[in-house]
Amino acid sequence: MKKIFYLVSLILFLLACNVNTTINNHTLSLDSIKVGREAKSVPHQFNGLYREHTSQFLDCGTGALFVLKNTQLLDSLYNSILPNAYADEAIYVEVNASTDVNDSTVILFTSNLKAEQKNYKNTCITADYWCTGTEPFWQIQISKAEDLIDFYNPMEQKTTHFVYAEPEIKNGVTTYFSSDGENKISIIIKKEKCNGATDLQYDYSVEVNLNNKKFNGCAIHTEKQF
Repeated sequence: MKKIFYLVSLILFLLACNVNTTINNHTLSLDSIKVGREAKSVPHQFNGLYREHTSQFLDCGTGALFVLKNTQLLDSLYNSILPNAYADEAIYVEVNASTDVNDSTVILFTSNLKAEQKNYKNTCITADYWCTGTEPFWQIQISKAEDLIDFYNPMEQKTTHFVYAEPEIKNGVTTYFSSDGENKISIIIKKEKCNGATDLQYDYSVEVNLNNKKFNGCAIHTEKQF
């Protein structure tokens, strides 16, 4: 009996001293797994475009597309900025987020740094033109890369969204037409000096007809990514 007792005690002692787990002849350090997970979960800053409807986040730094999770706070900010957003409308955000250790296409929101409406200064997707006018204020983004022509009316806090259509260019004048069946828009852009808000001078003037309502303003031609 004493021999059996000593043998069992020895086996238990050896098992207690074994701090590694062996699977398929590969030794995995439990401490290493813990350290690796902690390293992957450290939050860092992301700058990009967020679409609340699909929880998609486009990282402006790398061009990578992620699913952003834990977004209750961010969704609240999104809805305050775009209370009448259409399904795929995006805002610009700067957030702290961490990579999901189980899925590299997912990032986990931890805190918000900035959230604002997309404009020509913050977006990282190429746009053909950004147009703006006053009395009343309005804004248009024309982007082949995003497949859109968006007319934003701040008084209604609403964007009238159209699918991008190739322009007609004739005698130095660029004209866009698009319709969604219910709404229609025409945009005539001329290369000529144009005085905008706060005496800013632009290189293009623009005439807009949205559902037979006319708007005049200035335009910026953008061919690069910001």
